Amino acid sequence: MQPHLDHFRALLAERDRFCILSHIRPDGDAYGSALGLALSLKAFGKEVSVYNEDGLLWNYHFLPGKECIEKTPAAAPGPDVAIIAVDTSTQERLGETFVGWNRQPDVNIDHHQSNPGFGRINLIDAESPACAQILYDLIEAAGLPCPPEAATNLYVGLMTDTGSFQYRHTTAHTFEVAAGLVSRGADPTAIAQRFYQSTSVESFNLKREVLGVTKFTHGNRVAHYRLTREMYAKSGARTDEVENFLEQLQVVGSVEVAFMLEEMEGGKTRVSLRSRGTVDVNAIAGGLGGGGHRLAAGIRSSLPPDELEALLLRQIGEALAAHGG
Repeated sequence: MQPHLDHFRALLAERDRFCILSHIRPDGDAYGSALGLALSLKAFGKEVSVYNEDGLLWNYHFLPGKECIEKTPAAAPGPDVAIIAVDTSTQERLGETFVGWNRQPDVNIDHHQSNPGFGRINLIDAESPACAQILYDLIEAAGLPCPPEAATNLYVGLMTDTGSFQYRHTTAHTFEVAAGLVSRGADPTAIAQRFYQSTSVESFNLKREVLGVTKFTHGNRVAHYRLTREMYAKSGARTDEVENFLEQLQVVGSVEVAFMLEEMEGGKTRVSLRSRGTVDVNAIAGGLGGGGHRLAAGIRSSLPPDELEALLLRQIGEALAAHGG
């Protein structure tokens, strides 16, 4: 990564204006990484815009600097603005509006195994549990400031993408990064309470609906559910209130793989997959046009939901059988 780091340092010296983008259907690492880097660059004296196709989702309104986040504008920034993509596995996942800019990102900072390296400068570490961890190391290596507001956002990214420091890629260095962020002003208790203990009644009701339709197959080693528009209507929940629902299925000790299918507008289906490690869900997602990590991956498909569900169950079953399941 060192040559790319040198190129990144050179870009910082050359440019005064930056825009930072993250993936559609953003999560804690997408927002935390984008805002963390933006606030660091602002403290360094740079002019920074933060864009996301979906804007700011309601459950991230506690993030410092949230007012910086705008929906991606139709018009591309000028050629003097350096474009940085964070926590995004493919250029297309930056959103249709960005694709319409017809611009290659100047910098691509990511931790997804499936990232092809779509930037001019690519800082990719597939062994890192979160993009926020890469950014902390990058900020340190580049000598950038990390004010408390930046540290808080990076901690959110690190906490959420490691499952509160439970997932397999969490290492001793991850805890060193967390300690560094806390020493710079991140408050772990306040952040955890705002993220994990501030759900709405509507979200709670939607979770109850989801648990009621969850199916267990393959000797209870696979759990999955379908999320429909009717379930949203009945519960009153918003589409951005389903983050972390899959983790509820993984509390069952026998479950090796959990996945969900969600009906979307335009006839597409969104799939999220999680694995304890026996099954490489990135490989399954990659074969269906998606991607991610071995333990967490996603797909957007035009296949009919029934066909897609059957296909996923068959491929997951084959993967379990290949490992003696």
